[in-house]
Formats: sequence, C-alpha cells, structure tokens
Amino acid sequence: MTIKDIAEIAQVSKGTVSRVLNEGPGVGEETRRRVLKLIESLDFHPNAAARGLAARRTNTIGFVIPHTGRYSMTSTFWPVLLTAITEQAAARGINVLLSTTRSEDDVDSAFRTILRGRRIDGAIVGAEQVGERQLAELVMKNIPFVMVGKQLHVTPWCIDVDNAAGARMATEHLIGMGHRSITMLAGPHHLPYVQDRVRGFQQTMSANGLDGSLILHCHYQTEEVIRVAREALNGNHETTAFFVAAGDLVLGTLKACQEAGRAVPSGLSLVSFDDHPFFAHFSPAVTAVSQPLEEMGMAAVDMLFQLMDGKEPPRRAVVLPPLLVQRGSCAALAPRH
Repeated sequence: MTIKDIAEIAQVSKGTVSRVLNEGPGVGEETRRRVLKLIESLDFHPNAAARGLAARRTNTIGFVIPHTGRYSMTSTFWPVLLTAITEQAAARGINVLLSTTRSEDDVDSAFRTILRGRRIDGAIVGAEQVGERQLAELVMKNIPFVMVGKQLHVTPWCIDVDNAAGARMATEHLIGMGHRSITMLAGPHHLPYVQDRVRGFQQTMSANGLDGSLILHCHYQTEEVIRVAREALNGNHETTAFFVAAGDLVLGTLKACQEAGRAVPSGLSLVSFDDHPFFAHFSPAVTAVSQPLEEMGMAAVDMLFQLMDGKEPPRRAVVLPPLLVQRGSCAALAPRH
C-alpha cells in the first residue's frame, strides 16, 4: 500500500495525501478528515513503508502460528518447525518475528500484531484456521508469503507433507502386523490435513477389505483426548490397535490405555502421525510417521526468499514425503483360530 494507492482510493492527488501526512497547509478540513480516516482504516504507516532503505528490507520475516502461544509451544509440531525456520533464516542473516493468537477464536490477532507498520519483508504462515480475510490482508499489504499446510480458500505458495500417504503408511504397518480392527483417533474434522489423513486411513482399510469407519475426532486438549480414547476402549473391545493421527493426541491416548489396563504394545498397538524427539525415549518408544520438518522449514524459507526477490518459484506447492519410524509401540497380532 503506497501514497498513490491512498490517493486513488480517496480520489485526491498524491500531493494532497502527502500534505495531510505532513500536516501541511492547503487541504480542506473535510478532505483532511476523510484521508486520515482512510489511512487509519487501512493501517497505513508511511514512515515504516518508506524506511526500507535502498533494498527496502527490514531483514526480518514473520512466522504466524494461528494458535495461542501456550498451545503452539507445547505441541509436537510447531516448536520443531519454528526451530527449523529460525535456523535457516539465521544462516542468511535474517531475524524471525513470531506471532501467535490471543485465543483460538481470534486468528486476526496474530496478523494484527505482525502486519502493523510493515515490520517484515515476508511471512511464513501456518495454514490451520487461516481464512480469506487474513489472506486478503497479506495480499492488500503486498507482503510475500508462504503457507505451511493446505489452504481451502485459495492456492497460494505452500509447503506441505503428504498427509494421506503418511496415513496409509501407518495403517499398512498395522495391517501388516495382523491387526484388523483399527481405531483412528484424529484431530478436529474441519482441518484440511485431518481430512487428508482420514482419507488415507479409509482408503487403506477399504483396499484390504476392512472396516474403516472407526474414526473418532477430538480437540488437542489432553483431558478431552483421554475422554475420547477411554470411550473408544470401553465401547469397542475388538480394537487391537490405535492409529493416533496427531502427535498431540499421544499422551492422552497412552494415559487412557494405562487406565484401561491395555498395556502398549502387548494389549494394544499404537502408531502416531507426527514424531517428536521424546517419543524415542518413551517406554515403549512410539512408532511414528515422521514429517520432514527441517526440510519443510528449509523449503519454506527458500520459497519465501525467491518471492521477496521478485522471482517465481518453480513450483507453487511443494509436497514432501513422510517417513515411518518403527519403534516398540506395535506388536504382531497372533492369528485367530
């Protein structure tokens, strides 16, 4: 957004806008009020916009996580991705400005904080919960951005993992170990990556002639996860394995298994979608579909820098393959006679 844009919207000359900004003479009071109101409504900061020096750079990129800081920093996904992004940016002499939401219902707050005054040269944005309004603000302010994850509203430049393929890996692993009654515990059903993981699970179960309808959705709060997993264990005694389709569901699921006397893996096998460094130190260590978070961070920063330099990346969407890390939370099921 420039002085020229403000002038066109207000239907005045650039000189008039400049005089209003510099409190100069020769502007009618009604026109001055109208231009000032427009500047305020568009959050236009001419000084910050003009201070880009020769390269028009702040040497800072933003990372917008559309969740609260408490959830973001305790999840199994966002801290690892943040580390990858900050390391890649630091290697290029670039700072990262992190912005999270005030509450899970106020995604706008993360964008208001980071976009005010053009403090960044570009942004990496987590796709979860981001809607048309937030994307329109990025476009209106002419800020290059890259999404991490799938976006339903538009098709921006993005980095993602093949969620459906990862779900197939996990399900095939359990089926290969003899499990036929598998329950999937998944995150909120409206999230695109959750839908992709459900699709991968159902397709794999169907391809093997198995029932893929045992799917339970819940939010990521531990107490709710425990409740849902407990209901799954109490309601279906035939279940021999859990496909836990998010790393943030693992602790609650293990707690419910412990309460129910279903030891992992002797009483119930478990695979997680999402790995975490501490999963390798659990007893038993958790078998997990690992997302290539370091590669995702590197790819996001590379793509963003190309956009910031006015170049068009070779691919609009980069989808990376996941990897199944086999550990001790799965056991082969003895055949029934």
